[in-house]
Amino acid sequence: MGNKYSGVYEIVMSIPIGRVTTYGSIARVIPVPRGARGVGWALATYRGEGLPWWRVVAANGQITSPDATTQYELLRDEGVPMHNIRQVDLTGCLWIPTDVVP
Repeated sequence: MGNKYSGVYEIVMSIPIGRVTTYGSIARVIPVPRGARGVGWALATYRGEGLPWWRVVAANGQITSPDATTQYELLRDEGVPMHNIRQVDLTGCLWIPTDVVP
């Protein structure tokens, strides 16, 4: 994980099961080129195993992944509260990575 996005990956690995965070929340904790979009790019280009990418959603709780069905199923299996198949209920599960120091 030793690249310009290693901090993103460390934070994503820290998201507790059953919780989510947003692309922007990660970008506010660590400097990422292009902010929230850069976080999305980091997740889209990750080629390792074990990264819980599905725990990162848009600021409004929307699932924006190209593999939205899989993301929904993984979140549902973890008990993440959902409004519908494309929308997480952030009031019940938002995790803010303020204490994480990558």
